[in-house]
Amino acid sequence: MKTLLLVSIALLSLVVVPTSQAQDSLRAKALKSIVAEEFIGDNRQFFFLMGKATIAEEKQIGLLTISSYAADYKHDLSVSEYLNTTLIYHPIYAGIGINSGVSFTSVEGMKNFVGLQYMYQDNTLSFLYLPNYSWTKTRMLSNFTHVEYKPVISATWSLYSRLQLQYQYDVEHSTHFRSFIYSRLGLTYTYFSFGLAHNFDSYNAGKTTKNNYGVFLQLAL
Repeated sequence: MKTLLLVSIALLSLVVVPTSQAQDSLRAKALKSIVAEEFIGDNRQFFFLMGKATIAEEKQIGLLTISSYAADYKHDLSVSEYLNTTLIYHPIYAGIGINSGVSFTSVEGMKNFVGLQYMYQDNTLSFLYLPNYSWTKTRMLSNFTHVEYKPVISATWSLYSRLQLQYQYDVEHSTHFRSFIYSRLGLTYTYFSFGLAHNFDSYNAGKTTKNNYGVFLQLAL
């Protein structure tokens, strides 16, 4: 837990910029409204979907939803996974805000949570950090980080890299519950990104792990 928390904090410190610059960047270019990705790996198939919508433009109140699906090739539904997090957020100051929502997984079912967030995006870097606390069924602390870096090559091409981290801690039992590290490296052409992908998943107190290597194709609108 400590390692991933430190990584998240380190990433946050790298992208925090002066207040005026962060606000200008957020106004100039919001996070992409819809991101859909298909990942074909050596052990599993994985699909990722993220959507964002503004509810109140003048207050920048918005809706954010993140979903992922994973299934082994043996068609065993017991090892298939589904995760959805949907939240409403309210910016407070310089990209920092509060949120509240629900999360549903194929293991835990539905649970409510409240949390904080930090959002930043400019022409090459986007950063989203979501720490939250859930109390339904079992009390959990969770940290989620999503970072994309896309340095420009030409008018239509850029490099593409992404890192997603999550650590979920079971407060009631003082143990690791669920964590993952997802990484992508490739190229972006207009709306499409493609390249190499790796998913590392860790489960329960025993930290049972799954590795998945392959290729991805992403559409961002």
